[in-house]
Amino acid sequence: MNNKLAHLAVIFIGYIACIYSMNLTWNLFPESSLILKVLICHVEATIFIYFLSTCFNNSSWYDAFWSVIPVVLTVLCWSDISAVGNSQRALLMHACLLFWAIRLTYNWMRSWDGFSHEDWRYIMMKGKTNNKFQYFIVDFGSIHLIPTLCVYMALLPMIYTLAYPGSELNSLDFLAAVIAVLAVVIQIISDQQMYNFRKNLREPQTMKSGLWYYSRHPNYFGEILFWFSLFIFALASNLSFLWLLIGTLIMYFLIAIASVSMMDKRSLERRPDFKEYMDSTPAIFINVFKKG
Repeated sequence: MNNKLAHLAVIFIGYIACIYSMNLTWNLFPESSLILKVLICHVEATIFIYFLSTCFNNSSWYDAFWSVIPVVLTVLCWSDISAVGNSQRALLMHACLLFWAIRLTYNWMRSWDGFSHEDWRYIMMKGKTNNKFQYFIVDFGSIHLIPTLCVYMALLPMIYTLAYPGSELNSLDFLAAVIAVLAVVIQIISDQQMYNFRKNLREPQTMKSGLWYYSRHPNYFGEILFWFSLFIFALASNLSFLWLLIGTLIMYFLIAIASVSMMDKRSLERRPDFKEYMDSTPAIFINVFKKG
């Protein structure tokens, strides 16, 4: 436990340094659009965290990136003098984003055991490389940069809402907020159910109760639903932002193709009863009509 706390402290210091570097980078481009500045800072932060991952030979550095950096980026946007979006909508969106980020960061902190641990997906992907160049492409490209670009695209609805004038707060905003809160609550419940299930687990078993009875990955359903809520906020601001749905779709495909497929394949190899569960249970979407 002491080692874990010490390692979390190291991660915390590293991210403080990363956020400081993002602020410096942001101020280097005072005349650029918010959309471009967010992209530049997002990639710069990715390179910074990748450098730390390389120094520690552990890509766990990137795990907190998913939840921490979007909040930093949107706060930078909101504080920028060029931001002209509705301030009430911005406040509501940030409250939802912060709720999501706290849940995701807490769940990672609770499950991470320190630098002795690295996500099995990272280990598997890097283990398939045959030389240093392939290792770099997988480690920097697949593990760090591609997820960053996907999150950037999924975050665009919020960035556009902050960057451009929009309508007054309306019913779509409240619908978006309800969806966002519901999404995070689904994630919190599914996280806790899985945590309780794994706590006393001695051998691989399939979780089939609670929300996991209705979906193989209810936490991912909540994740996709949250990003969809940001798109609804964008529509509330300006109906011409309909094209920003592409960001939500990119996030869906990242989760469905990358994460779910890898996790299901591993579960099929390790859990004898998973095939039957897989055949009767949706991968992501919650089937409330599933019969026992």
